[in-house]
Amino acid sequence: MPLCHASSIVFDGRALSWFGPEGATWRVPVERLRAIREFVAEAGDVRWLLAFDIEGEDAWLQSPANANGVSQALGALGSYLGANLELQLEQGQGGKSRVVWRRR
Repeated sequence: MPLCHASSIVFDGRALSWFGPEGATWRVPVERLRAIREFVAEAGDVRWLLAFDIEGEDAWLQSPANANGVSQALGALGSYLGANLELQLEQGQGGKSRVVWRRR
């Protein structure tokens, strides 16, 4: 899937940050991450997404799974967490989802 240049994601060793169109952003300290999941939406402009479950929140933060920098961010975050954060649903059918990582 082509790279999504409309958004980018980065892990700086302390927090995961996402930057999107029209100044949209979110930032979450790594210690607040509870789970990472990837899913394929049934419809919409962005079909393949990453969702980040945040401790103390009832909502998931989202990023396109092909956001600029996602490979580097997940590689660095995976090293920090001691986990393999491999994405597998790029060609998945709508409605598919899987947990990539969950805090134990």
